[in-house]
Amino acid sequence: MWEGQGASSRLSPVTPAHGLPQLERTIKTRLKLELVEAQQQMVHNQTAPLLKLDISFLNQITAQTHKLTDMEAQQFLSQTSRMDTQMLKTLLSTDKLEKQLLLQRQKLQQLQGQNSTLEARLQALEMKQQEELASLFSKKEQLLNALSRQSAALTNIELGLQGLRHNSSLLQEQQHQLRQQLVVWWNRMQERPKALATGEHVFQDCAEIQRSGANASDVYTIQVSNAAKPRKVFCDLQSSGGRWTIIQRRENGTVNFQRNWKDYKQGFGDPAGEHWLGNEVVYQLTSRAPYSLRVELQDWEGHKTYAQYEHFQLGSEGQLYRLSLGGYHGSAGRQSSMVLQNTSFSTFDSDNDNCLCKCAQVMSGGSCALRCCQEWGAGPALPTHGLTWLSSFSAFPH
Repeated sequence: MWEGQGASSRLSPVTPAHGLPQLERTIKTRLKLELVEAQQQMVHNQTAPLLKLDISFLNQITAQTHKLTDMEAQQFLSQTSRMDTQMLKTLLSTDKLEKQLLLQRQKLQQLQGQNSTLEARLQALEMKQQEELASLFSKKEQLLNALSRQSAALTNIELGLQGLRHNSSLLQEQQHQLRQQLVVWWNRMQERPKALATGEHVFQDCAEIQRSGANASDVYTIQVSNAAKPRKVFCDLQSSGGRWTIIQRRENGTVNFQRNWKDYKQGFGDPAGEHWLGNEVVYQLTSRAPYSLRVELQDWEGHKTYAQYEHFQLGSEGQLYRLSLGGYHGSAGRQSSMVLQNTSFSTFDSDNDNCLCKCAQVMSGGSCALRCCQEWGAGPALPTHGLTWLSSFSAFPH
């Protein structure tokens, strides 16, 4: 057998029995190796120029890269230098700011110290102000108490002055009454010889006339102790034990009771009929002795009622003929339905009551009642307010 040459191919002797298959395998293996070598040769032939191009391009890139790297390094160094400069400036500025901050802290500490001092002073001033306010409030309270005491003292002084004025008025009134009494006594001293010469007896009221023996109700002449001249009065000597001096009589409306203050003071009408005796005479009578008052009322249908007061007195003209009553009894109902206690007399030209309805005008005459619609005194004898009364006021001494 023989061995071939090239590509390290070798043939080994084969035996006739199995030499053919082995030869085929050998040939196939050799062909594969030659094909691989041919392919490698072709790849080498094709890639060699490409590798040269790649190496050339890589060299160019490497050169450019070196150039760019040098420029970037220079720029980096430049930037680094600038950053170092800037950092140095920043460090200097930071140092300066730290110094300024230290100064500011020192100033702040000083201001805090000053603030603490000011707060302490302010607190001291507030405490002082509070003490001063407390002192002022205390002085104010003392002043108010003193003012209250002064006001009370002033009020007492004013009340004392009013009392003195009232006492002075009373003294003047008493002086005037004494003068009038002197005049009356003088007149009576002059008239007494005439009365003695004619044998006429002088009576002071109807009670004395009844005690003298008279028992007929009629008009009589009396001489009140303080009056300037004698007065004719109607004496009721039969009703309720007699002794009654008639102050007012209303029967048929023939006499006009719409009169002024002067008429009610002096009196008007006929004692034998409708009349008003006169406030001044009633004052003189009730001021010399205790008197009782009886008020008799009768309507147009004949129904009668009465009110009697065991204590009756009329004030002077200076006291506006103020009415004083006490000890009520009778059939006229509640006491407040009649003339009232401590009320002043009123006429249409001298309104002295406390009623807004003007009693003297509403009741068409004089009045000493406080409530107009309940007044049964010197009102009209004709129908008014749905109720009509015939009235009689009479009085006698205890």
